[in-house]
Amino acid sequence: MTAQQHTPVANVYSIDRQLGEAPGLLVALDFDGTLAPIVDDPDAPEITAANRRAVEQLVDHPDTMVAVVSGRALGDLRPRVGIEGIRYVGNHGLEYTVDGEREVHPEAEARMDDLRTAREEIEGRVTGMEGVHVEDKAVTLTVHYRRAGQAAAEAVTAIVEDVVDPIEGLKTGTGKMIVEVKPTVEWHKGAIVERLRDEVPAPWQTVYVGDDTTDEDAFKVLGEDDFGVLVGERSTAADYRVPAQCEVSRLLNWLVGVLEGEMPAEERPD
Repeated sequence: MTAQQHTPVANVYSIDRQLGEAPGLLVALDFDGTLAPIVDDPDAPEITAANRRAVEQLVDHPDTMVAVVSGRALGDLRPRVGIEGIRYVGNHGLEYTVDGEREVHPEAEARMDDLRTAREEIEGRVTGMEGVHVEDKAVTLTVHYRRAGQAAAEAVTAIVEDVVDPIEGLKTGTGKMIVEVKPTVEWHKGAIVERLRDEVPAPWQTVYVGDDTTDEDAFKVLGEDDFGVLVGERSTAADYRVPAQCEVSRLLNWLVGVLEGEMPAEERPD
């Protein structure tokens, strides 16, 4: 299956036999747009109750490792999910938990002064642009313009790139209604998924679920026996998709059923 081909959502649930035979699963989940709905206020998203229940069941299963992999800062992400036993990954993998303690990629830590300089300059330039604000995420910056509308995208992107381009060691990136500033270290959601896969037994399979363009790095590193699931409708490297965030709880409950061997009859393949 090529990156441009997509299995209809109904067929995602036909792979239960293959997953059911896996000795264990690494389940890695994006937060915004996946566990939580996208909303105008970036401070407002919360994991839905249905997703929380399903994730807790996955965490409790003896043959799973569950990770939440987000662009949010680790200190912001952990309390929003608030489930023990999860591996939390913030800033697209630049900070993460190891035995419950925060670790930061050393190259990202070395760019803190440069990042502070960029933040001050960007904040000065976007002052007065209604609906635009700069979020300091410790080892990265995110410039939000969702409340300003798509019309602000070109202007905000131009400002950020103008500030960042001369600073060696920093680069820009884009996501849903945001522009990001981050260290030039070659580290992303795909790299952290590979690290997580090294922490589980080799025969385990990986399921990665996400909606953002930054999740493509994770989809691209998955093996033939793994399953990338896009939330939404766009071109993707994922082999499967669910059409909207409200479908994620169904997907997670389905995974619980696969692990427990208790799939409802209507969701079994023909």
